[in-house]
Amino acid sequence: MSILPDFPPGPLDFYRTKSSFDWKKMKIFLDTEDGVQFEKEISKKLQTHPEFQKDLTCEEMDEQRRISFRRHLYNIRSGILSENQFFENFARANVSSRLMLQLCPCAAFRFATGSLFTGVLRSQGGEQHQEILQQAENGDIIGSFCMTEVGHGSDIKGFRTTATYDKNTDEFVLHTPDFEAAKCWIGCMGQSASYAIVYAQLYVDGTHHGLHMFLVPIRNPKTLLTYPGVVATDMGEKIGVNGMDNGILILDKYRIPRGNLLNKSAHVTPDGKYVTAHKTRKEKNGAALGILSLGRSKTTLACETTAGKALTIAVRYAAVRKQFGCGKEEQPILEYQAHQYRLLPYLATAYTTRIFGMFLLETTYKFIWDVFMGGDKEYLNALGKEIHVISSASKPAVGWVLRDAIQECREACGGHGYLKAAGIGNIRNDNDCNMTFEGENHVIIQQTSNWLIKLWPEVEQGTEISTPLHSVDFLSKASEILKSRFKATTIDEVCTSDNIMAAYQWLVCYLLKETALKYHTLIQKEGEFWARNNTQVYYAKSLSIAFVQNFMLQRTLVTINQAPDVYTKAVLLKLFSLYGLWSLEKFLATLYEGGYAHGCQPSRLIHEAILKLCSDIKNDSVSLVDAIAPPDFALNSVLGASDGQVYKRLERELFRNPYNLSRPTWWREMINWNTDHSKNKL
Repeated sequence: MSILPDFPPGPLDFYRTKSSFDWKKMKIFLDTEDGVQFEKEISKKLQTHPEFQKDLTCEEMDEQRRISFRRHLYNIRSGILSENQFFENFARANVSSRLMLQLCPCAAFRFATGSLFTGVLRSQGGEQHQEILQQAENGDIIGSFCMTEVGHGSDIKGFRTTATYDKNTDEFVLHTPDFEAAKCWIGCMGQSASYAIVYAQLYVDGTHHGLHMFLVPIRNPKTLLTYPGVVATDMGEKIGVNGMDNGILILDKYRIPRGNLLNKSAHVTPDGKYVTAHKTRKEKNGAALGILSLGRSKTTLACETTAGKALTIAVRYAAVRKQFGCGKEEQPILEYQAHQYRLLPYLATAYTTRIFGMFLLETTYKFIWDVFMGGDKEYLNALGKEIHVISSASKPAVGWVLRDAIQECREACGGHGYLKAAGIGNIRNDNDCNMTFEGENHVIIQQTSNWLIKLWPEVEQGTEISTPLHSVDFLSKASEILKSRFKATTIDEVCTSDNIMAAYQWLVCYLLKETALKYHTLIQKEGEFWARNNTQVYYAKSLSIAFVQNFMLQRTLVTINQAPDVYTKAVLLKLFSLYGLWSLEKFLATLYEGGYAHGCQPSRLIHEAILKLCSDIKNDSVSLVDAIAPPDFALNSVLGASDGQVYKRLERELFRNPYNLSRPTWWREMINWNTDHSKNKL
């Protein structure tokens, strides 16, 4: 396949020649031929463009921001990144955003912030907002999205920023009552945003109408100085992603025109009449929060993209690094069972998340487009809820596992992995924000369990359950599923998709039954709020994780069965089984507790199957990371380059830095230490 060149020969050939599949066919299956060609074209541009030659992490924070802004602007105006492309050519948009996240996370996050701003304007705004939308899409202005407050994050009902309509002036008066109500952690607010979408509690003639979104001018686009009544301050240096200027916004009785209310769902007339298409505040808040499903879907895939970069480094290094052996010949550490178990289940997780995440993100974009085009409201309402609960579980569940994957990759590379030049430290720091933004994980995952618990009465009644994405259709047969038991008697049987899916469906049904029972028992004693709170650990959280893992497996299997190449399909099925069993292993106690498993055989078979799958995938692992790896210039690691020349690159890195070969500027302090100390000069 000429579209993808061969990797340079080197130490990694030892495993590449053993691969059971063609990595090029795998990459094309994942990204499409058009996507791969587009990635090749933009990689050539980025690799040679002057804006992308510096290592941001070696620069001062102000310079990091300048460079990341210039990269972001280049990406938009060159057509490398475009929000519209997600609607028009998802494959191209996916590979370009993926590459940018691997190459320059700061520029990628700037684009994501801008996409959130333009996405809200497009889906919730009106004709009067189109000029600002066009300017933002062209990169002429920078927009931000203001939701979280200092004192309230995921608890949106507690937001305290207000917008009061003044019909005497035909304006909204936006106000931050105190510091706890200040909008915070706003991307691009610290120094660069000219406009913001602000969530505020709307009041008209003393009546509270709940949360609404407003287009708010923040800075003069020509001077970047804030307007009177606006305080915008940077939040300072962070653990990572310092090329992004996160900030705080405080509004002091700040007036904006009535037309700046985003009026897709509701508007206020000049004489102060509130008009909405929604019947309840709950429905209205749901519409306002719909855009967050997109952010959570993107974060799910971003975790995989970042972890995939770390796994590329760790697996390639494991294939080259040799230690110990039973004879004179040392063995690559990838040959050792413990090392396979450390890395390969995470590689299986990355592949499963990659396939599922692309499905979820593409589905979410299609949903947004259908809403914009005015599709079937009843169907779209049901679909929107389902996307919301799936993304509210996938973001935490995937994030937690792949966060651990990155740390395991760092440790699996030993001392060399601790070097900045290895690249994993920056990956870990930049990924960490994915654990928090778009909703705190332990809070948003409750959205999923709450939805599932509400379905339980229907399940008990035997009602036919069907949702647009079919994530819970199997609950229609819950009574039969709960009677089923672990049937596999061999390792091969344990690894089949039928047995894995059967175990997961039982697990979800059992956890749903137990969680609903616990919740309804407590609600009579403690009330709804505390009953929900005291049902989280061991019940609701586990239910949400099992539910989303089951759906990930379900959707991944659909995609795998579409693979045109038999060898690609075969290795993907092994990854499916490894992810399924490795994830199921965390629920072994529950399988025994509920009676699905009995005796020692189920746990032994699952453990043995996981180790066998790791061993079976071992020879394919280098080619598997080859199919998802970024180009070497984006990987930027002395340990993980595609030529496998770890020690040559390590030597070059250590001796090219003048500081590494020099004595410190304060060397005289070292040699005069004893003398100075005796004279009490320190």
